[in-house]
Amino acid sequence: MLKVFRDNLKYLSWVLWLVILVFVLFIFVDFGGIDLAGGPAATGAAAAVVGGREVSYSDFESAYRRAEDQYRQAYGQQFSRDLANQLGLPFQVLNQLVDEQILLREAERIGFEVSDEELRQSIVELQVFQQDGVFIGQQEYAALLRRNGLHPEDFETSQRETLLTQKVQRALAQNTYVAPDEVEAAYREEAETATVRLLRLPMSRFAADVTVEESALAVFFDQHQADFRLPERRVVDYLLVDPSELRETVEIADEAVRAFYDEHQEDYASEEQVKARHILLRTGEERSVEQAREEIESIRARLDDGEDFAVLAAELSDDPGSKTKGGDLGFFARGAMVKLFEDAAFGAELGDVVGPVETSFGVHLIQVQARRPGGLQPFAEVEDAIRARRVNDGAAAAAATKAAALAQQVTSGLTTEGLRTLAGSELGTTAITTEPFGRGDNVFGIGRATEFTTQAFELAAGGVSEPVQVARGWAVLILREIQEPRLPELDEVRSRVTTEFRQQRQLELATQRLHAAHAAIIDGQSPDDVAAELEVTLESAGPFGAKGSVGSLGQAPEIALQALSMDEGAVSEPFVRETEVVLFEVTDRTRFDNAAFVAEQDAVREGLESQRLRELLRTFIGQRRDELGVTIDPGVFEAFGQTPQNAS
Repeated sequence: MLKVFRDNLKYLSWVLWLVILVFVLFIFVDFGGIDLAGGPAATGAAAAVVGGREVSYSDFESAYRRAEDQYRQAYGQQFSRDLANQLGLPFQVLNQLVDEQILLREAERIGFEVSDEELRQSIVELQVFQQDGVFIGQQEYAALLRRNGLHPEDFETSQRETLLTQKVQRALAQNTYVAPDEVEAAYREEAETATVRLLRLPMSRFAADVTVEESALAVFFDQHQADFRLPERRVVDYLLVDPSELRETVEIADEAVRAFYDEHQEDYASEEQVKARHILLRTGEERSVEQAREEIESIRARLDDGEDFAVLAAELSDDPGSKTKGGDLGFFARGAMVKLFEDAAFGAELGDVVGPVETSFGVHLIQVQARRPGGLQPFAEVEDAIRARRVNDGAAAAAATKAAALAQQVTSGLTTEGLRTLAGSELGTTAITTEPFGRGDNVFGIGRATEFTTQAFELAAGGVSEPVQVARGWAVLILREIQEPRLPELDEVRSRVTTEFRQQRQLELATQRLHAAHAAIIDGQSPDDVAAELEVTLESAGPFGAKGSVGSLGQAPEIALQALSMDEGAVSEPFVRETEVVLFEVTDRTRFDNAAFVAEQDAVREGLESQRLRELLRTFIGQRRDELGVTIDPGVFEAFGQTPQNAS
């Protein structure tokens, strides 16, 4: 943690939890970036609005591309668009942009400003605009920005906003205070450590030693009957309308298939694409552009001599995302890569090797492997898929309509037998009776914690629900029985009682055995000999602090605190855990060193202040979000194939 404190101090102004996406100079290659500019942005709506301030789709797309590229740089081929969506990356980025607007609004409210001199000084100090520690000059500065597709005015506006948000952060930081005793406690938490050897005895070792006698089981049940209390449970009859059984009733005319194709041509259009692979040599302090160009020419010569492009890419390329695939970038359309790379790839003939090509990433050698012409897929190629899609849509609509009609026919007085008779007269409909289930139980064929269960527990006895969508179609429920909470009889929960009885007895036997082992160690037997007799292996764990992870036990605060209270060589009493019993020998102790604390206390204090500032920022921005109101354009969710519910 001391290292984290020092790192937090070093990067305090750049890596706070809500330090907003700084306008980065480098424009990374986007191997398959999402295009929002031609999608939802075309409606003219903003990606988000916070208190009247808009976050444009253009800003969102740029920020999202940068975030994707940073993840791709870090994780290489393991990173994918699906993983980005699972991580909620699009909405993390959008929320960061929203937070930036909140901080900018606060800067205006307070009256903060950034002078031209402050802006100039911040820019000339950026390493990317320095050569040999000196600013590269106004002309080269502007040229460098333009070569990377940026206008100086846009960059300076963004840099000014970054400085404003930093001023707000510094103002909030004045409200953070860390008391001296907090500093010492935090230092102790990390500086005081213990290393132990764990002796873990699993209760499963004694499974064969446990017998279940009826009398003992009955006594156990009587003592723990309240633990097995049955919650309210319900029994439901329901009609299930299955769309898959209605497909044969749906007819789609040829004219309707053609009309759908004509009306949805954007779904079947594609841009021109090329499939290429490349070898990238990065440039910078370790390799100049001239050196990279010379190396690329040498690689080209090896290709001319018959060496394999994929083999050379795997050996020499600096692109971690593609080198393991022989440099393969897959198919991509215009707009997915930086312009110089894109122009070279789309301008090459099939099989051509093009290069050296210089971009902001370095110098490339590119080979075009295949082309896909853009345009509309022919109707004949997609006709069957459209027909199947329309049939599925029609069957789903028919099932919903049938379920609504059945809900009108079902009355509270209809018996289970009457419900089955009704189902037998309707195509695609089945009558089903559930087993008793509670609010948190899995309902066979339905699932756990679904709208079906919610509806079942909202109905009165004999009540009929509106149609409820389930995994297999639509259901109409009739509540048949309400079973009130009660203490069960043993036979009703025998399986569960037996399992818990066995587990308790196994733990008792393991505890007894480990207490005997502890006594043997205290009497002079070595922990190694005891472990050998028990046929277990002593496991080293540590060093760990009071809140640290204790080896393979993970978070075990009771064991960590006990170890920190003991001397080296001491052996603990047994600790009973959920499925095992554990004791340990302390093999090493690091204690509080006042001289070391004095040397480190400033870094610790500043690390704690940084942590407190992050928490303050989180609270402050959360309050401002509630006060100002934040709306996100539905097009954002559509662009990433998500819904507001699963994207939050």
